[in-house]
Amino acid sequence: MRIAHISDIHCNFGSDFNEKIFDRAVKLLNKADADLIFVSGDITTEGLLTEYELAKEKLKKVTGEMILVPGNHDERNLGYKLFPEFFGESSFIHTYKDLSFVGLSSSEPDKDDGRLGRERHKLIEEGVSLEKPLTIVGFHHHLIPVPNSGREKNIIEDAGETLDIILKNEIPLVLMGHRHVPYGVKIHKTLLVNAGTFSCNRTRAHFGNTFNIIDVRNDSITVTIVDILKQKQEKTIQFNLNDGRCVNRNYNTNEKI
Repeated sequence: MRIAHISDIHCNFGSDFNEKIFDRAVKLLNKADADLIFVSGDITTEGLLTEYELAKEKLKKVTGEMILVPGNHDERNLGYKLFPEFFGESSFIHTYKDLSFVGLSSSEPDKDDGRLGRERHKLIEEGVSLEKPLTIVGFHHHLIPVPNSGREKNIIEDAGETLDIILKNEIPLVLMGHRHVPYGVKIHKTLLVNAGTFSCNRTRAHFGNTFNIIDVRNDSITVTIVDILKQKQEKTIQFNLNDGRCVNRNYNTNEKI
């Protein structure tokens, strides 16, 4: 299964949203021919009705099945009431032939901080109990600090308990966003992957606007970062599910993927 992982679109009518980059990104996204597109939050900037309407219209350009969870920006100004109206349940379990996908809302209304809580922890365990070959978990806020993203202050409040549940259940893949920086690292038998920003002007240094393509096979997970402006792809992580070996271009710079 090929999953396109995009995040932090930040639709608005001000300076946050780069419409030209968005349109270019959608063309690249559609060419990727993903089986599933996961949007890990911050679809809007202020959670306003006009922004939700804009986001809904713009995302019609994306072809393929798409699932979304809200980010902290989406839940501002009563945006948490608009998200289900425009995009469906904010926390869910979707099942496919060989995997279950647990999408979770990690946001709290009008707060930048994130939290999952006991009920959403139960949803993770429910997804695992379906006994599909693979279980994938996705939410907006990050579970561990992300390098190159500035001072750390927005790890989810219950990161310890969440990480414990994920590692105990040997969930192979967790997808997140929030910090506008692409990154990935393996802990125990789990690959934690962040997406950069899809179309927000608030990029960091030379990271620019990016999204991830994740190829999930029976024995491996491969993460490729797509640079939208340069229209280039780079394979960054290959995780062998059989023996646990992980080649990570963030660290193993001399090894080929």
